[in-house]
Amino acid sequence: MDTGGNSPSSDAVGTVTVAILSPGGQGEALAAALEGCGLATCRLGLEDVRSGRTPDRGQALLVDLHRAPDGMLDVLDELIDQAGVPVLFNEAGLAEQPRAWVRRLARKLRSIAVPRTIRPAATVTPQVPPTGPMVWVLGASFGGPEAVKRFLDAMPEVPPVCFLLAQHIGEGFVDLLASQLTRSTRFRVRPAADGQRPEPGIIHVAPVESRIRFEPSETFRLEPDTVRRPHRPSIDCLLEEVAAFYGPRAGVIVFSGMGDDGVRGARAVADAGGQVWAQDSDSCTISSMPDCAAATGVVSRRGPPEALAKALVEYLQARETTRAAQ
Repeated sequence: MDTGGNSPSSDAVGTVTVAILSPGGQGEALAAALEGCGLATCRLGLEDVRSGRTPDRGQALLVDLHRAPDGMLDVLDELIDQAGVPVLFNEAGLAEQPRAWVRRLARKLRSIAVPRTIRPAATVTPQVPPTGPMVWVLGASFGGPEAVKRFLDAMPEVPPVCFLLAQHIGEGFVDLLASQLTRSTRFRVRPAADGQRPEPGIIHVAPVESRIRFEPSETFRLEPDTVRRPHRPSIDCLLEEVAAFYGPRAGVIVFSGMGDDGVRGARAVADAGGQVWAQDSDSCTISSMPDCAAATGVVSRRGPPEALAKALVEYLQARETTRAAQ
């Protein structure tokens, strides 16, 4: 999804993000129309409300009541209590409205949106020493494989960093993805397995039906993921695990994709003192996932995959220079 930002800085700072709750079926059309007016959007479902996952999803909330199911009314009071941002209700069918109506709706949402703030970092005690290679998670969904390939191709050489790839994908396709990236990039790519450990130059692909945990020896321990999720593997779960284990040695780049997987994990990485970057809207196939990550205020850099690759090389060089001088 394109938010209309013209630069990484405008994406990260100037674009207003609207969370949309639209169980009646026109949510995607509303999102596309608002994005055409320069807003960023992320989607909520009724289950998000019932489970209390609505805070921090956007700077304003659009509740679409058009053809909403009966269960929608049961959660409205709870939704308003949870929101923490201004709420705007809509009962109109988008298909019957002129373009000027969409522009008025966008102006109204922009006028009521709360300013984006950056949360103070929490104290996180990592389980490994602060020295050693960084562990970067590459989180991706729709359009992600191409974006990740562009990122890896732009690396002038294999950097001294460990990569974990969490790509939303169907079960049975992890081996194929690893094989394709191995053939088309200079990296060795392999499915993550029990007993392996992150190594520079190797990209471990997260499994679909299991969660990656870390043993004190820094080796993987795979546990069955029994939680029902709209997308697998869970980028949030992997990021939270990496942040808790590696602390400031953790990093993440959120690439192209729909939905908002990675938002919770991005905060965890930032709270641990790690780096949170995201692909820019213009270079994404669908930009909802990186846009939602940026809406949290913890994303410090955005750009196309090639620019992010160059920036990572420069960041690692500067980090090494700083460590050597200490």
